Amino acid sequence: MTPKTINVAFTSDDWRGVALSNFSLSPFELDGVPLASVEGFIQGIKFPPGHPSRAQAFVSSAWDAKACGKGADKRFAYWGEARIEFGSGEHHRLVERALRARFAQNEGLRRLLASTRGLDIQHQTGEGPEPERTSLPAALFCRILSDIRDAEAEPGDLDERIVAQTTDALICADRQGRIVRWNEAAGRLFGFPPEEALGASLDLIIPEHLRAAHWAGYDAALASGRMKLEGRPTLTRGLRKDGGKCYVEMTFALVRDVAGAAIGSVAMARDVTERVERERAARKAQGG
Repeated sequence: MTPKTINVAFTSDDWRGVALSNFSLSPFELDGVPLASVEGFIQGIKFPPGHPSRAQAFVSSAWDAKACGKGADKRFAYWGEARIEFGSGEHHRLVERALRARFAQNEGLRRLLASTRGLDIQHQTGEGPEPERTSLPAALFCRILSDIRDAEAEPGDLDERIVAQTTDALICADRQGRIVRWNEAAGRLFGFPPEEALGASLDLIIPEHLRAAHWAGYDAALASGRMKLEGRPTLTRGLRKDGGKCYVEMTFALVRDVAGAAIGSVAMARDVTERVERERAARKAQGG
């Protein structure tokens, strides 16, 4: 009988599961830092910059990488200037970024992951119960790999091709506000490649002073199943990767499942910064 699951772990009996696991040697970069494996990244960030175990972990894989993490107090993870609570949502999102970067930079791995379509991804290491606080919970790891695999699916029908090729930015988010669809136009508008946007919070493109109002409206819309601005264009501010702000004209709609329940939102966005600044300059000239 054909197996319906694949165990993505270094101990897997399927060679694809071994190759796709975090333990495997699979060089990539994150924020300009070269890394030998995801496991090395996970172990290395347990130590602050300058610690010898951090440097050794970043160039290691498999059990050698795991051994580098011995002695870490597991209170914080360190990346860039940030000190992040170990096992927190922020910590998990950082590890997810590393995972997505690994696949985005390795076409062979993406093809290998695609070959597992139709199989449920599991992560069983045989090491016993999962700790309560961990760098990457098994359920999250499987969800990320499944998301990457689904996003790599060939746009074989007209709907998928329209989404991929439309000149307006398309951003779709789930109930938690995590980005699950991000087309090429969204990348051009906001500057984030898919591997950085997918799985990230919508805060990625929302200026800080607008976030509280956004989330209040977002949560209310999903709870009620109604959106005040649904289908009507509205002018708002967006945040680019380089820190710059832009004016965007957006239309919003709720995404519903087959039963009609709201399961997320979709937005179409267009950069209107030049138009807004031109109109502002004209008003200023008239006022002067």
